Amino acid sequence: METKTKDEKTNSCRYCQGTYVVTDPITGDYIRAELCQCFPSPCPVCRDTRFQLEQDSMGREMAIACPECETRKRHIKLFNRARIPKNYAQSQLLRSERDKNNSHIFHLLTTIIRTYPKSKNISLPNSAGKGSVSVPRGLVLMGAPGTGKTHLMAGFVYQCTIIHGISCMFRPFDKLLSELKEGYSTGKSEMETISPLLSADFLIIDDLGKGRNTEWELNILDTLITERYNSNKPIMVTSNHTESEKTTIKERLRTKDKSEEDKFITDTLYKRVGERIYSRLREMCYFETLEGPDRREIKSGLSRTTVGAN
Repeated sequence: METKTKDEKTNSCRYCQGTYVVTDPITGDYIRAELCQCFPSPCPVCRDTRFQLEQDSMGREMAIACPECETRKRHIKLFNRARIPKNYAQSQLLRSERDKNNSHIFHLLTTIIRTYPKSKNISLPNSAGKGSVSVPRGLVLMGAPGTGKTHLMAGFVYQCTIIHGISCMFRPFDKLLSELKEGYSTGKSEMETISPLLSADFLIIDDLGKGRNTEWELNILDTLITERYNSNKPIMVTSNHTESEKTTIKERLRTKDKSEEDKFITDTLYKRVGERIYSRLREMCYFETLEGPDRREIKSGLSRTTVGAN
C-alpha cells in the first residue's frame, strides 16, 4: 500500500496542490519550474536568511541550507536542468495517472526512486506475478507509440528532482545527436556536450533507436552507456523497438519507384542497437514492455478503429 508524501497530502493551493512548485510549459521548448506564489514570505523556517542553525553530535551549532526554501529552490534548479519537453508539463507520476496498463511500471519506477542510492538491486515480483526477479536501478521501457512511455519517464524526472532532489538529465536521442552536431560546428568537443549526461544521477534517453542507426550514432550511444556503467550510474531508456518482431514498430521504407509497394522493416531493439549495446543494457537495466491503447488517439477523441476510416 502506497503512502502519500507530505506534498501529496496537502491540497491547499489550486495551482501547486501544496507542493509550492508550479511548472510553466508556455515559454521555450522545455518546462520551467518555479516557486508558487503561495509560498509564504518571509520563509517560515529561516525568515529569508537562507540558513538554519542545527547542533552536531557534540552540541556545536552549525549553519545548514534552509530545508524549506533553499532546498526547494535547489530541487527546482535540478528539474529545470533536466530539460523536460513542454508537452509533458502535467507528467508528475501521481497516483491519479496510474491505471491497469501502466500500474506495473508505476510500481517499478517508484521503487527505483525509493531505493536510490541505497541498493543497486532489489527483489520485486515479475510482471506475471510469478516468482521474483532482480531489478537493477535502470529501466528499458519498450512499447508502441502513444502508450505513455515518455509521459511516465517525464513524471519520473519530476519525482526525482522536485520531490527527492535526485539529479536527472532527459534527452530524446535524436535531439542529443543534433546537439553534438551543433557543438562540432562551433568547435565544442564531444565530451563537453555529453559530460552533464554522465554526471547526473539518472540519464533518461527517450526514443532510443530512432534515426538512421549509423556507426557514429551507435558509437555515441556506446560511449554514454559504457561511461555510466563504469561509474555505476543508472540509465533509463524508452524505445518503440521491442524484443519481438511481432510487437516492435513497423517502419516504412519508401521506394523511389512509385510503382512498387512500400516495404516495412521490423527491427527489434537488439537488431537496432547491436549486440554490445544491447548486452550492456541487459546487464544494467530491467526490461519492461508498456502495452495498451494509443493515449494520443484517445485524447484527441479517436480510436485505432476509426483512424483512417472514411
